[in-house]
Amino acid sequence: MDKKSEVNRRKFMEVGIYTIGGTIAAASSVALATFAVGPSFKKEKAKWIPVELETGEDNNAGFQRVVLEYETKDGWLTSTERKLAYVKRTKENEIIAISADCTHLGCIVTWDEDQNLFKCPCHDGRYDPDGKVIAGPPPAPLHRHKTKIEDDRLFVSTEKVSYGGETNV
Repeated sequence: MDKKSEVNRRKFMEVGIYTIGGTIAAASSVALATFAVGPSFKKEKAKWIPVELETGEDNNAGFQRVVLEYETKDGWLTSTERKLAYVKRTKENEIIAISADCTHLGCIVTWDEDQNLFKCPCHDGRYDPDGKVIAGPPPAPLHRHKTKIEDDRLFVSTEKVSYGGETNV
């Protein structure tokens, strides 16, 4: 036998073993990474939270502050989320729900009934009753939450939509 051809066979076997081993290691790594990290990339579906509005003589009096409390799962961690929203009945079957998160830096805005506007206490952002920016540094209008009425009960979605997006389902 030729010494040169023996080295080629040995080298061929060596390369083959490393290739098969590398392929198995790569496939195992991808499977393990998908198992370990995959759930953190899944987007959780929006939840519909039942909301009770105070009833009074005038349904169009102003915004009522409501707390949207719900369970959320991030990977394997389950926690309770609490978000604030301002809800107002504009007509018998028309409800708007505006997020209380300022679009500038996420501060909580408050509804000022006397001035008929939303105020951000951090950087003096101002929004009109529709959530449009009227003063200050906020770059965009307040987001809205989708709403729906089923069996005479009001539900507010945890999903936020941009102003002008679909709000009633």
